[in-house]
Amino acid sequence: MSAEGIQNPEQFWSGVEWTGPITDGHLHLDRSGRFLDAARDFHRSGGTRMILVHKPNFEYLPTTIDSIHSAYLDTLAMADEVRDSIGLKVQVVLGPHPVTWVHQIPSMGIEAATKIHLDAVDVALDYFESGDCVAVGEVGRPHFPVEDEVWEAVNLMLHEVLHRCSKRSCPVQLHVEDRADHTFAEINQIRHSAGLPVEYTLRHYAPSNVTESFRSGLPVTVSMGKESIQGIVLSIIEEGLAIQDMTPFLMETDYLDDPRRPGAVLGPKTLPKRTNELGRHLQMPISEGGLGWDRSAVADLLWMLHRVWPDTLYGECR
Repeated sequence: MSAEGIQNPEQFWSGVEWTGPITDGHLHLDRSGRFLDAARDFHRSGGTRMILVHKPNFEYLPTTIDSIHSAYLDTLAMADEVRDSIGLKVQVVLGPHPVTWVHQIPSMGIEAATKIHLDAVDVALDYFESGDCVAVGEVGRPHFPVEDEVWEAVNLMLHEVLHRCSKRSCPVQLHVEDRADHTFAEINQIRHSAGLPVEYTLRHYAPSNVTESFRSGLPVTVSMGKESIQGIVLSIIEEGLAIQDMTPFLMETDYLDDPRRPGAVLGPKTLPKRTNELGRHLQMPISEGGLGWDRSAVADLLWMLHRVWPDTLYGECR
């Protein structure tokens, strides 16, 4: 088996360490946090490419088109600074976080909060069409319980968000609750009704079960906590598909870069470490709990994870 885009990914896998591309499929940076130091940590540990997702400032949520532009432009400027200062490849995702909508309802009401949310989606879509960002996100639904009226409204709004993205052929990164395969099934129904192709509908912070049936065929970025390796390996066993036939999945940290919540999610050095752990586990003999893959097969999967599938979802990043 030869991975797409290169004749010999095996050159990057020693059997112990991966020295090829490493992509973080979803993380945030913040000027009031570690910012360039965090990006530097990712780079020094082996990271090569990040999907930088806009992080809302919950203390100053946008209420006008101008303030939306200002917030997005700062995220784009941070991406430029990371590219110029550190040499990382950076692709940007812009959009209004669903929790900002929930936070604005008490002061604005559902109707006004929905209008500014959809305005923020339209602005992000303009940046997508100009080539400044590669997707809209993270949009979706709150990950915590809300009143029935709010839940009904957010699902109607999500349908409209996905419909607007479908009209511009724009990929979407989704922030949703975790109700296992039920969440995937509902999101798949909404995106189908909205006309958004399945390959444009990516769920972030996904569980490590990457079987097609569990995730309703949606691409995902897997949160790479300590138990994630075993989940991915079990999924590969259950799926029984050739790697190149699987729906794309990426790795992510969802690094928040928030000094007030230093341990809330994974750190920027995590993915190079997890990549090596996954490779070693796949190569481990079956008798020891691995899959017994050879070096070539392991290298092909890691190349798909960190180069081919990110390119498939977001386009090449030079």
